[in-house]
Order: sequence, then structure tokens, then C-alpha cells
Amino acid sequence: MIRNDYKWLTDTYVAHRGLFDNENGIPENSLPAFERAAKNGFGIETDVQMSADGVLMVFHDDDLKRMTGAEGNLKDYTYDELRKLRLADTDCVIPTFEEFLSAADGVNLVVEIKTHANIGEVEAKTYKTLKSYKGHYCIESFNPFIVRWFKVNAPEVIRGQLSCSFKQAPWPRFKKNLLAKLKLCRWNGSQFIAYDADTIRNNKYVKKFGKKIPIICWTVTSQSQYDDLHDCFDNMIFDSFIPERRDVIIPRNSK
Repeated sequence: MIRNDYKWLTDTYVAHRGLFDNENGIPENSLPAFERAAKNGFGIETDVQMSADGVLMVFHDDDLKRMTGAEGNLKDYTYDELRKLRLADTDCVIPTFEEFLSAADGVNLVVEIKTHANIGEVEAKTYKTLKSYKGHYCIESFNPFIVRWFKVNAPEVIRGQLSCSFKQAPWPRFKKNLLAKLKLCRWNGSQFIAYDADTIRNNKYVKKFGKKIPIICWTVTSQSQYDDLHDCFDNMIFDSFIPERRDVIIPRNSK
């Protein structure tokens, strides 16, 4: 039984990095992608990291190359430098976290805090900024220490552990096992698990947690994949297709 105070997590499908279409001028993690998701009544998953001068920016990759053509990592650029860049050869800029919240317009949010050094500053700024948001929100991270920060410092914020098999990660086996097998989720107070679509089926570790807390599947990329896996999770983060609306929220523009 999912607790009433965060049942909203399972009520609405979640658009991965907004309802983007990189091939047709709506880049991932752009204001048009967020506005499109909100208009269609989907929740939004996005990524937060901090510029060199302490501004929260919404961007997935550490490296700027894929989405902007610039060399180097976002964390080494100032806000002013980042604002000169454009996403995927469009006029879209990298949004600030505050701009993202405005575009999201009250829909459910799943906010991933990218792993980083010196845990505390990014988390505190994210928490402070989210307090003004008018809708439901939660945070998630691959880094269990980031999730733990919210348990200790902001226990009212719903928090979850992101995970996968980590087979390709260049880490020692013990570290892969700790994360893939969700060994730190009780310690960090995870209230949901977000596990990847490639390895969620028949995953005994996910099933164990799924008896008590919600399971979110990332990233579902087709209707057929959803149909194959939907019995493994309570909600999905999706991209690359528009899912058939089987969730309980009626799209805002059809009310």
C-alpha cells in the first residue's frame, strides 16, 4: 500500500527531461520541453547541477559537448558563460532551476541532483528553491549520500534512490554491488526506488523494496516496452514517444 502523502508519485506519467523532441526543435531540458509536458498534464523529470559561480542550472550531462557543442563541464562555466550557449542548434538556452519551476506550472516533479563533490551546497539551494513551488515534488539521485542529505536536513522532502545494474561502470565490484543491490536505501531513507528499464524485470532487490515503497521505471522509450514491463513498476519516466493515457490525471488542455 502506497502512503497517501506521496501517492501522487504514481498518479501521473513523468516526461524524461520534459516532453522533448530533439529532432524537431524542442531540446531536452529546455523551457519549451517543460512547457509542452505541463500543457499535456505529464509530470516532469529533470536534472540539476551548479555553475562555477553558484547558480542552479538544469542540464543532464556533465560535459557540455553533446547538447551545446562547447568543450568542458558545466560546473566549470559561470552563469553568464553558460547563457551564451544554445541547446541542440536552437535558440533555447540552458535554463536556471527557477526558470524550470516556472515553466513546470505546478505539475508533479522528479528532480535528479547530479552527483558532485562537497555535498551540501547544491542540496541546500535546491531545497530552498523548491519551497516556493506550487505543486508536488521529490528529489532523486544516483548518489546515496545526496539522498541521505535530505533525510537528515529536509526530511519532509520525498526522496528516492536512482539505480541500475552498473555493469559498465569503471568501479570496484563492491561499490557496484552496494548500489545495484540497493544496500544503502534504508540508511539514506529512500521513499521510492527509480530503477532502469533494462534490468528491472525479475530483479529481486527491486521486488523486495516494491512491497513497501513505490517503484519508478526509467527510461521507458516505447509503448511496447511499457506494455512488456508495466507489471514491474508503479510509474514510469518516459521519452521518445507519447504514451497512451492510462494514468489517472486528465490532461489539462482537455478539461
